[in-house]
Amino acid sequence: MFSLYADFMCLEALSLCAKQQPGRVKDMKLRRCIPIASIWFTAFFMSSITSQNHEDAIARFLTNDSEIYDYWPTFSPDGKTILFSRSSNKRLTWELFTISLSGGEAKKFTEKQLPVSSTRANWSTKDNVIAFSGTTLTGKATVWLIDTDGSNPRQLVTEELLDQVYYPSWYPGGSSLAVMDANELSIKRIEFNDNIVTTLTSNSQVFTGMPSVSPDGKWIAFAGQENKGLEYNQAKNSIWLITDEGDVRTLESNPAQGRTPSWSPDGQWLAFESDRGNADGLYAIFIIHRDGTRLQRISSYEISANHPVWSPNGRQLVFSAHHTKNSDASGIAVVDVSVE
Repeated sequence: MFSLYADFMCLEALSLCAKQQPGRVKDMKLRRCIPIASIWFTAFFMSSITSQNHEDAIARFLTNDSEIYDYWPTFSPDGKTILFSRSSNKRLTWELFTISLSGGEAKKFTEKQLPVSSTRANWSTKDNVIAFSGTTLTGKATVWLIDTDGSNPRQLVTEELLDQVYYPSWYPGGSSLAVMDANELSIKRIEFNDNIVTTLTSNSQVFTGMPSVSPDGKWIAFAGQENKGLEYNQAKNSIWLITDEGDVRTLESNPAQGRTPSWSPDGQWLAFESDRGNADGLYAIFIIHRDGTRLQRISSYEISANHPVWSPNGRQLVFSAHHTKNSDASGIAVVDVSVE
């Protein structure tokens, strides 16, 4: 199709040259026109790629209050409810809230105040249990579990993981979690029943950020950066994979900046946040196929979006955002997305 169109564009370019230089379109003149046709075709081809992006999609804000901070959304397994963390004291402490995908009023998830700040929640599709990072006022962060009715909060105690554990991500069986150990900057797997902790990455190779387990449990995507002897800087992360064979590699052959990966329900796509392509350091949501191709930007940079999560049906992404030009647009937002 593109070849046919290229031939057509070349003919159009040559025709234009003939009109501009009547009677002089000979071989030499034709050779001068060929670069014009190439430029036109390149412009068309690049525009066809750009048209696949979703950056013009309208984000629908479910929460919107400039006096509070709403972050780290996650969908319920039925796709009807969004759970997120809210801070009303300038991010000193966080509480879990819920809101319907259709909108309405955000509600506290628990009746009683939890003894920890509740962040980075992840909702299990297996047993309908929620895992989250619970941080004390002294800065100790561990994994907590809570039932979906907001009851029975309990700390997941492990001897090998001490006080800096973040971003729990469920394996499909519902009895294991992948987490980031911020002390070691590595990804670890926690198996509840046997109380076994397995280290999956080595910080001698790569410093790690947030992990995300694929729906089939065979792959893990994570934010990370190669250990080059420098201090860890999460702003310089790119997206990495732990493959089904246990290999650790970057997702893209030429990795660019990226963080907070999230798998699509079919396990074929990843959503993530990145400031690539923006000179002001503003973030947008991107999606990419798990083979590292077909990169597409989903949101505009001006809403500075972060922490995307797919809906269970794969038709929407929820994320937190803060509009840089409109103070009335800040909070948890949803955008429609379609991939093939």
